[in-house]
Amino acid sequence: MKKTRSLKMIRKIAVMALVLALGFPSYASETPDESDVQEIQQEIDNQQQEIDKTQQEIDETEAKKQKLQQAKEDMESYLSDLNKQYASLEEEIADLNSQIEDKQAEIEQAQADLEEAKAVEEQQYADMKARIQYMYEHPQNSFLEILLTSGSFADALNQAGYAASITEYDRKMLEEYVAQKEAIEEKEAQLQGEMEALEELQASVEEKQSQVSALADSTSGQISQHVNEIAQAQADLDGKNNTLENQKEVLEQLIAEKKQIEAQIEAAKAAEIQASLGDVTGVRTTELEYVQYGAYNATEEEITALAVLIYCEAGNQGAEGQLAVGAVVMNRIRDSRFAQSDIMSVIRASGQFSPVTSGRFDLILEQDLGSVPESCYIAARRAAAGESNIGNRVFFRTYASYPSLSGLVIGAHIFSYTWNFSA
Repeated sequence: MKKTRSLKMIRKIAVMALVLALGFPSYASETPDESDVQEIQQEIDNQQQEIDKTQQEIDETEAKKQKLQQAKEDMESYLSDLNKQYASLEEEIADLNSQIEDKQAEIEQAQADLEEAKAVEEQQYADMKARIQYMYEHPQNSFLEILLTSGSFADALNQAGYAASITEYDRKMLEEYVAQKEAIEEKEAQLQGEMEALEELQASVEEKQSQVSALADSTSGQISQHVNEIAQAQADLDGKNNTLENQKEVLEQLIAEKKQIEAQIEAAKAAEIQASLGDVTGVRTTELEYVQYGAYNATEEEITALAVLIYCEAGNQGAEGQLAVGAVVMNRIRDSRFAQSDIMSVIRASGQFSPVTSGRFDLILEQDLGSVPESCYIAARRAAAGESNIGNRVFFRTYASYPSLSGLVIGAHIFSYTWNFSA
């Protein structure tokens, strides 16, 4: 991200740094002010929006990648099923080929049997034709003629019976041949029908196998496409993650610059306060100064933080001492000499409250809230509601350590309008 620091702000920062280095009080107009804080805060907000936008794009790309990965896995599972189907169909085709070969052998055997029957028919026909020709060439018109030509009656009977047997035999053989031929032809027709059915089934299975093969090819292509899209999504993620890291670095730089500007503004305020004090002196008093200022719309988190600070600074100082510490925090929000405009920024201001500097404040806030008594929460709420028992004083110290100071004494603390406790 390109920095947009204005020349005005750059001059202010440079001048302020020089003033602080030389130790002179500054009234220069080039001192950074709240507008500069607002300007850099706007940049921080814009940068955070860019970070949020990039993070959203990362989340969306990651979700897209996950969907592609799931689709790829589903396709791979589907392809595995298709390969199993293809292998099963291949086995089925091999089995059908074997059946067709067996059926073809049966058909060939039936055709051979039929040819053999036809040969028998032809031989039988030739024999019968020869017998008929013989009988035609040597006719015997009657049994009497046979009897007369025969040596005896028995021979005549034998000749007549033989002729009748031959005729019966020819008739019987013809009938058997016809029956056998019809059976063979019927069997051949049946085998041909079974062969056609097997060939149709084979064609159907081969067509199905072709379809499965086409689906497998298509699925493989889709898997390859998903692999490419996943790789592209990962590359996009890598780029966006790099962008996000760069944006976060810029954000950290902006926040550091804001803190620097706020520190310079605070230092300028302190220098201005010091320059305005002169030789003013005051007297110590123990008379409380009750004032009711406007209420501050504090959140529960702010009340808790204020109660913890009160506990750390004045947990043993009673209700008045606890209210006084809370009032100091709220008075600083209302005092134009201080840059802080909310409870947390007052508490976190650099070098202002020793429990914050030492870490005791954060330790209790994060790990030991149960040790903070209810009286500190009551004092925090009273102070946030605008109640003060120290007027608009904004500084306090331990009175026993500085007995010569002037100010309002409450318990172990002394409160003042100025940092050097001249009043």
